[in-house]
Amino acid sequence: ERPLDGDTLLICDAERPVAVAGVMGGLDTEITAGTSEILLESACFDPISIRRTARRLGIPSEASYRFERGVDPNLADSALERAVQLIVELTGAEADPGGIDVYPGRKPLQQLELRVQRVRSLLGLDIDRDEVARLLRSIEFPVTVIDEATLAVTVPSFRIDIEREVDLVEEVARLVGYNNIPTAQPLIRMDYPRRDELRHLRQEVSQLLIAQGYFEAINYSFVAESHHDLCRLAADDPRRRVTRLLNPLSDEQAVMRSLLLPGLLENIRRNINFQRTDIRLFETGKVFLQRGADELPEERLLLCAVLSGSRYPGAEPLHFSGQQADFLDIKGTALNLLQTLRIAGSPDAPLLRPEPTMIQPYCDATCALALVHNDEPIGTLGAVHPDTLKGFGIKQPVYFLEIDLEKLLTMERQPKQFTSLLRYPAVKRDISLTLPESTPAGELLGAITGLRQKYVETTEIFDVYRGKPIQAGYKSVALSITYRSATATLDDQTVDRVHEKIVQALTAEFKAQLREGSEA
Repeated sequence: ERPLDGDTLLICDAERPVAVAGVMGGLDTEITAGTSEILLESACFDPISIRRTARRLGIPSEASYRFERGVDPNLADSALERAVQLIVELTGAEADPGGIDVYPGRKPLQQLELRVQRVRSLLGLDIDRDEVARLLRSIEFPVTVIDEATLAVTVPSFRIDIEREVDLVEEVARLVGYNNIPTAQPLIRMDYPRRDELRHLRQEVSQLLIAQGYFEAINYSFVAESHHDLCRLAADDPRRRVTRLLNPLSDEQAVMRSLLLPGLLENIRRNINFQRTDIRLFETGKVFLQRGADELPEERLLLCAVLSGSRYPGAEPLHFSGQQADFLDIKGTALNLLQTLRIAGSPDAPLLRPEPTMIQPYCDATCALALVHNDEPIGTLGAVHPDTLKGFGIKQPVYFLEIDLEKLLTMERQPKQFTSLLRYPAVKRDISLTLPESTPAGELLGAITGLRQKYVETTEIFDVYRGKPIQAGYKSVALSITYRSATATLDDQTVDRVHEKIVQALTAEFKAQLREGSEA
């Protein structure tokens, strides 16, 4: 049994339905060995109505296949007469002389005006009016001459594919022969088209992620509405206001996507099912946000990248056994992307920072950062929430990065600058500090940059340690600072003086203690 609605066209007897028009007949009216009388019906149905009914009921049939593509309505009586003739000849049946012929809504044959000059310009042929008329008459198109430059062409009922003047031009081309149409080189102007900055940014981002070992995915824009529940979106989340398809191919492709992440999670699940557990994927594509019921959706270009499994896919297990990708890997991807694009924040307002109000519901709040510019969210990165992973049938951690490329395009990029090769040697000093567990290690780097010491070239964290002899609630963070002068070789006294200022500033600001054995 299948539910019917008011748009489903049925064929009925005096008491009940006997068939779904143009799709499938009913069980009670099929012909069996005991059938002695049959009623033949020959009809033509609206292609759009038949297609919608067949898709809605999930009953593809040979009949629906034919009606969806259109048939000649004037052939209904001829087809019926031929069927009766064959039944009488082959089975010895007797035909009832009576019958009913109903043809409501008969439409006059379509007439189109065909300009001879239009035929010449589209085909590049010097063809005259009489030759065009002769060619069309040869395929049963009635043609009347209006004037020297125009023909009136009547479209036969069996040519349902002819709707416009250009369709007639195509028929002329086919009859003349495509090989007889002259070829010509296209006209290419010697000017440079204006570059689409958003398209160029998309290409840059794709190249950078591919260089980091990611593979590009291209998913359908048609998705299942259940993705919103799996991603834990709130009931009033604007991304739940979706654009619905009038004739979806299936329930899994019923709405236009408002998120890129669900498609990539589907890709991850499929790869894992095929025992490919080390995954790095990204997609740059549009999402569709429905603002109003009678408005077209807003289209925005987003980037989404995901990684899961081994930190070094395909590497020798002897050297990298057990090293799994984690939050720092996806953070490194984001930092590398921003650095290569020459987009930087300030010491007082770093681009990547914890912002609980900006974290997405499908992200694990304990392992997340927001990409923020001028207090406006640009993107999010972190671990996918365990509930979301469970909903997609994924049993291993997944880390993701989302960026709105249209917002990223508005951010100022630092100009490229040439720096000459350094002539003088560098001096490296290490600092090992014990500080509270709640203090983000990255803030140490920001504090050093904020001091603006003259000879500091680079600063990096090379170790974070927890355990004995560090007391509970604390951690040890080791930093390496590189000093260099562009005009002279630095002596120990100069480096010691700058280094001591940095150590004192860090211990005072973060309530940290210098570990024994650390250079001070």
